[in-house]
Amino acid sequence: MKPYTNETIWQVRNSVLGIYVHFPYCFKKCDYCDFYSEGIGSGPANDELSLFTSYQKEVLERISHFPNIKNKTIDTVFFGGGTPSKASSKLWENFLHFLRSEFDFAKDTEISIEVNPEDLSPTLLDEYARIGINRVNVGVQTRNPIGLEFLGRHYDKEKYDSLLNTLTHSPIKRVGIDLMYGIPGLNESDFFTDLDYFLDAGLPHLSLYSLTLEKGTQYSRDVKDLKKTEPEERIQSEILLTLPELMENKGYHWYEVSNYAKPGFESKHNLKYWTYEPYLGIGPGAHGMIEGHRYGNPRNAILYQKKTPTQKYEVVTPNSELALTLFRLFSPFRYLEFIQTYLDSPSQNHYIQTIHSWKNRGLCTISDGVFQWKKEALLLLDDLVLEISN
Repeated sequence: MKPYTNETIWQVRNSVLGIYVHFPYCFKKCDYCDFYSEGIGSGPANDELSLFTSYQKEVLERISHFPNIKNKTIDTVFFGGGTPSKASSKLWENFLHFLRSEFDFAKDTEISIEVNPEDLSPTLLDEYARIGINRVNVGVQTRNPIGLEFLGRHYDKEKYDSLLNTLTHSPIKRVGIDLMYGIPGLNESDFFTDLDYFLDAGLPHLSLYSLTLEKGTQYSRDVKDLKKTEPEERIQSEILLTLPELMENKGYHWYEVSNYAKPGFESKHNLKYWTYEPYLGIGPGAHGMIEGHRYGNPRNAILYQKKTPTQKYEVVTPNSELALTLFRLFSPFRYLEFIQTYLDSPSQNHYIQTIHSWKNRGLCTISDGVFQWKKEALLLLDDLVLEISN
């Protein structure tokens, strides 16, 4: 693979803060989804106003518990879910005004929202641009009706057919698409047909995921009851190994296991999770990490709105957590800087010895304190992360 530019070498950053906001409602909960969400049909949620009031309440509670976060600059905001595009644009606008009244925002703050195809329209994108949202991520998964039916997704053919035209004429230029492969009933050519469709349009960010069987989902129950089959692992492995070179030839950086972007179009917010940066998690089912403490909110919208946000904080143990996040990155990062910032001396030694053993096995490169995986590590990644985290 070609070397990356210096601008894409990730390093420790602790002076900035991200904010994730979880909107829990969807048209229909997908069978494979293990995020907290509830299907409510096409109409708005009955408790939208109350929910957004609770968001503000939680932000103020987090500030009261961690007052030093007021000194940090907000450089990313991410509205996720669920399907946050179901919520009123006016409510998102008001919430952004509230956040700006409480925090200093960077001049180039990335403000993202997840959108499902059934909500997408030129009017919606114009509204988002007007209120300051500058990045949109669309959960397509597949354009194949057979695959969508298997996944238990709502499917509006007209919206799917017009999606690309809507995005390529959008006032918001930071656009991402989610695609999924290994869906039973579809083959490799079905996935690559979808991928080529969006590559030819030159969209700047593509998240390319394998279908996974998550405990507690409808999909896992259907597999247990022999109503559906498990993901196509052989196809998944073949596609996974094909993608890096294919995407590089199309001008995309492979910066995380499942994420590809044109230079400068990486998801800044998602990089926070992988580079161990602090972030507020707001809303039912959301998780946050502030000042070395991690917390999670109840996966219940009614309970979330009735109760004071949890004050139960778990002290983060970087010795194992750093491995689970940082070593998902396939773009280069200053590994010595991360290790020396977050780990005690025995753990630093263990990490460094393990990383050098990977280099000797031809799995990574090390140069001037910069680490980067080679493609050969891809299928071994889970085992390698266990090596360094134990």
